[in-house]
Parts: sequence; structure tokens; C-alpha cells
Amino acid sequence: MMDLIPEKFYKYRSLDGEALKRVERTVLHDELYFGTAESFNDPFDLRAVFDFEADPAIQRADFIRRSHDFEPHLSERERNAAADRVMANALDPANIATTTMMFQFMHNRMIRSSVGIYCVSTVPDDILMWSHYASDHRGICLEFDGLGALMAQAQRVRYVLERPSINPYAGEPERRMECALLTKAKPWEYEAEWRIVSEDGPGPVRFGPAELTGIIIGAAAPQATVDTVRKWCAQRSLPLRIMRAQVDARSFKLNLLADARQRPAGAIPTGPDADDNRPGGGGDLCIRK
Repeated sequence: MMDLIPEKFYKYRSLDGEALKRVERTVLHDELYFGTAESFNDPFDLRAVFDFEADPAIQRADFIRRSHDFEPHLSERERNAAADRVMANALDPANIATTTMMFQFMHNRMIRSSVGIYCVSTVPDDILMWSHYASDHRGICLEFDGLGALMAQAQRVRYVLERPSINPYAGEPERRMECALLTKAKPWEYEAEWRIVSEDGPGPVRFGPAELTGIIIGAAAPQATVDTVRKWCAQRSLPLRIMRAQVDARSFKLNLLADARQRPAGAIPTGPDADDNRPGGGGDLCIRK
């Protein structure tokens, strides 16, 4: 059964260092960067537990196929010889544990290095995520249309208490993918994560300009960040909704408020603020110039 796609997805982002350039590419050039699990902050992520029970001939063929990725320099003769050695060890009861670990390492390395992933959340106001992924509330959070062409490909992450076991030689491919790519430990459940998975590997991916719908500025964001967001919005061809995260006066929560300086699309400024509509002015932040 397919999960119902949420109306909105959110991506918490820092604007420190190289992250600033990537976020700018997202806002101004409609480009997301799909990373690998090597950059994730969970050491268990995309490190599945494997069960390798299968016919030896199937295991041998699978080893040869995958070895092209890990040892591309081998000749076919050397590759077959390596497969023979591995299978001889695999059939020796004294080596089963070592061989299993080797196969598991090989499968996990392939998954972690060859798949590109873009992670989003359904929650825009989580205090911990603002701290962990948006420079202690000094960064921003991007808002996306969940029904856009790219975001509609997102799949929900499952949170479990026990690490699932995968047999790469048995079962449905969809189930194996869910276990390997879309399963995390229960303590991460607060992130309400969804993932877009690219079999083309890590790197930049384009999306439709209308899929980015808003930017939330962190509660502790400096004025430089506010100015940067407003500058980006002024340069976009499509309007964005700007919001500000604000610490609640009484509760442990964040309130998301419309940016006070943003006028409705198409509004014509009058009075003292009229000059703010010129390029570089501070008025109509997200209207095409």
C-alpha cells in the first residue's frame, strides 16, 4: 500500500560554509544535491544486516556481478578465480562468519556509495531538527510542494526497534529496498523523514521552479541571513512565501509567522516604502523584478 504524499515537505539547512552555495543553487537555480550515506549523521543508516542463505551458484554469480564495481581492474579470469576462492571459503564451516561479514560489507558499501538520497521532513517546527540541521536555529528551512514532480517520488522512512535482516537473493525487491534504504532506529522517529532515492548516484538534480514554495528563517538567524533570503527571493522568477520562526513566550515550541515585510503578490507600494520596490530595496521581497 502506497503512503499518502504529504502536502508539504521541509528541508532544514545551514547557511555556513559550502552549504550556502548549495542552498543558493536550490533557491535560484532549482537544483537539489543528492548525497550519499557517507554524509549522514546516523552510523547505522544504510548499513543493513544481511542473511546470505542461497544456492552457491546464485551467490557466485552475484559476487562476480558486484565485483565489477569494487575491483574493475580484474580480468575475467582473475574475477572467476576470486569468485572460486570466496565460494570455497563460504562453504567451509570454519569460515562462515568471516565470509558473511565480507559479503555484508560488500553489499553495504555498494548501497552507501552508489545511491543518491535527498532527505526531507513533514515537520517544519521541530526544535531539535532546527538545532541539528540548521545551525542551532540560525539557518533556514525550505518548504516544498509535496505533489510536485520530484517531491512526489519521496518515500516514507520506517522506524523500528530491531534491525531488519535482508536476504539479497530472496524476497521482493521493493521489500529489500525498504529495509536497506528506508529503515531507521526508533529514536529517530521525531524527524518524520521521507527520502527521494536516485539510482543515478549522488550529485545535483533539477526540479520544477514551482516545487519550492517557501523559506522559513530560523528563530536565531542573524540579520545577514534574513538579508540573504530576501535577496534570493527578489531574484526568483516565481514568488516564495517567507516565514519567520519565533520562540513561543510560554511553551517549548516555535511559532511560524509570515514575514512582516512581505507584501501580497502584485501589490503596488505607496508612500514612504514605495522606493523599496526598486531592485535592492527592502519591500516586495518575493515579487519578480
